[in-house]
Amino acid sequence: MSRRALALIAVASAVAMWGLSGVAIKAVTASGLVTALYRCWFAILPLWLTATMPGVRGRMNGAWLRASLVGGTLFSVHQILFFTSLKLTNVANVTIIGALQPVLVLLVAGPMFGERATARSLAWSAVALIGIVLVVLGSVDAPTWSAGGDSLAALNLFAFTAYFLASKRFRERVGPWEYVIGMTTVSGIVILAVAVASGQDLGSPAGWDWPALVALAIFPGTLGHVLLNWAHAHTSAFVVSMMLLAVPVIAALGALFALGEALAGMQLAGGALVLVAIGTIVASASRRAGAELAASAAAKDAP
Repeated sequence: MSRRALALIAVASAVAMWGLSGVAIKAVTASGLVTALYRCWFAILPLWLTATMPGVRGRMNGAWLRASLVGGTLFSVHQILFFTSLKLTNVANVTIIGALQPVLVLLVAGPMFGERATARSLAWSAVALIGIVLVVLGSVDAPTWSAGGDSLAALNLFAFTAYFLASKRFRERVGPWEYVIGMTTVSGIVILAVAVASGQDLGSPAGWDWPALVALAIFPGTLGHVLLNWAHAHTSAFVVSMMLLAVPVIAALGALFALGEALAGMQLAGGALVLVAIGTIVASASRRAGAELAASAAAKDAP
């Protein structure tokens, strides 16, 4: 089997894990904040064990520390908002709202990277926003819908984009593996502080919650990113970004069958509109902006 075929299988595996992770997060009985806490801390020890690899510890310098502090803090905000929003509202709404990230990157990254959004991209961005409105309006009567949850999902869109763009800057001076180690550690510490300060019951997970939390940390939280990063070297960023548009679809189907979160016709229409618009934006972007958008789609919300 060719490396490209293996890369496509790797991306498909990551897409499946990330699509189903929202269902797993919502199925855990603990709060979103406690779930996010254990997701980070179950990954921190294994990550630090890898710090003994040749060259990794030697690159943990002042630039690494600064990047870890800022990136980890931003990532912790994303984790808190993402996990909490999944607990409050429909899994489909959270994932489809998160799919707007490439649009936000297009608007924000243009000035940062010397690119201007085209009129065509802006028009399709407006179409994507209309799709989101349809998704939200179509879910208002659903028992699992929450205006607060959708609002947190929207805030998370900005939080994750800030983390993504900051990380792109830090990666110019800091290696990827040591950055993940430092960023995850800082994120875990921040989330722990917030959990303790807000009086969360850290012992609230019970029974099957524990293996689910370990699985979230190992599979979508770590293995998914490893597979995706390996695949980048053997297939195009455009192909990866297009495949990742399946994440909200898998999430919605998983929530339907596992959690009973049915989708109304307006939600389906709005979700389809969002995915078509995002796909068109990524496909039509200029070379440099396209690379940013593809990387943005590849780094979309994941536990």
